[in-house]
Amino acid sequence: MRVEEVEGFVGNYHTTLSNGEVLEHGVVIIATGAKEYVPHEYNYGKDPRVMTQFEYAEALEEGRINPEVVVMIQCVGSRNDEHPYCSRVCCSEAVKNALLTLEKNPRARIFVLYRDIRTYGKKEVYYRLAREKGVIFIRYTPERPPVLEDGFKIKVYDPILQDEVVIEPDYLVLSTGIVAPREENERLSKLFKVPLNQDGFFLEAHMKLRPVEFATDGVFLCGLAHGPKTVEESIAQAYAAVSRACTLLSKDGIEAVATTARVDERKCVGCGYCEMVCAYGAVSVVEKRGRRVAEVNPALCKGCGACSGACRSGAIDLRHFTDSEVVRQITSLAGI
Repeated sequence: MRVEEVEGFVGNYHTTLSNGEVLEHGVVIIATGAKEYVPHEYNYGKDPRVMTQFEYAEALEEGRINPEVVVMIQCVGSRNDEHPYCSRVCCSEAVKNALLTLEKNPRARIFVLYRDIRTYGKKEVYYRLAREKGVIFIRYTPERPPVLEDGFKIKVYDPILQDEVVIEPDYLVLSTGIVAPREENERLSKLFKVPLNQDGFFLEAHMKLRPVEFATDGVFLCGLAHGPKTVEESIAQAYAAVSRACTLLSKDGIEAVATTARVDERKCVGCGYCEMVCAYGAVSVVEKRGRRVAEVNPALCKGCGACSGACRSGAIDLRHFTDSEVVRQITSLAGI
């Protein structure tokens, strides 16, 4: 089941689901999540000894494997041209699974091939513990990444030894990144009139001042829909989104801004330019008395003036900023 159509505005949304059910609600919290990158590197999907961190942890917990030598490669599907961002959880997962492996088999030898270890916050304790227990961390660069050779051997250049190291593991574990479900996010962004960033994740109104809100009133976001983050960070952001939503739902009514656009239907030719430039979906072209004219929803309008500037017919004005008022202000300032 998915959202098919959205109408209305803050405090008065009508959402149609794929089963035909229509939901009436006051706010929206977008928490659609993300997905794991499916690697095509290192013969993943072709060799059962190559698996992701999630698959490896599952196999360990179920007792299906008891490896003696394990190689983990970090930043698979992250920090590259296609996905230039850090996925934030991969290093922590690798350290966690390395410690889990040693718990199951203290004699295991584990090699973590990394670009940068980013076990930030309290997770740094586990990184240090892994080092103390004998996990070997070898740094590599994008110019000289690890190579899977015939015979299931991993060759990597060690900058400390200043030489190439060849490892023959029982399993090769890939720390895969988090990617956005771009097609679905693009569909939802059009329905709710909210923006995406260049990586396909939803973009907040302001990183510091409005971190869980969109410019569109009544729509909030949290979790992986916003970008890669840990479970703890997702929960904290969810609390914030709910708190902001409750400030709206707790009110008996919502006050709209006074400076909104209005249309002079006598001048409007229904060209649709105002509808195209409106970032908030406040303007729509409708049929009235047999002709197409623009119509403004004051509950959505933010008074930015984009529609007024784009109107070639001079049919749209902003309340308190009409053409005549602006001309009088300029005349007064000029002393004419």
